[in-house]
Amino acid sequence: MTTVELRTSIVAELDQMSAEMLESVQHYVKRLRRHARSTHRSVVAKDKRDAAILFVKNLSVQGGMPVPVDDSGLEALVSEKYDK
Repeated sequence: MTTVELRTSIVAELDQMSAEMLESVQHYVKRLRRHARSTHRSVVAKDKRDAAILFVKNLSVQGGMPVPVDDSGLEALVSEKYDK
């Protein structure tokens, strides 16, 4: 269906609707737009930071050897990259 056909179809449907129904549809659309605007909130930098920290805390690694407490992981990354 082309854009022109869609527009023609919409206009034909609107012509068949009663005035009360059109008013009802108009109120419904206004409510939807108002609801969409009010629920959309911008993400604050603190929220992003908290989400990132939570993500990192919930990361899990599976393997056969335990990671030493004092290991920063940098050596493992370097060896993973260059030793293969």
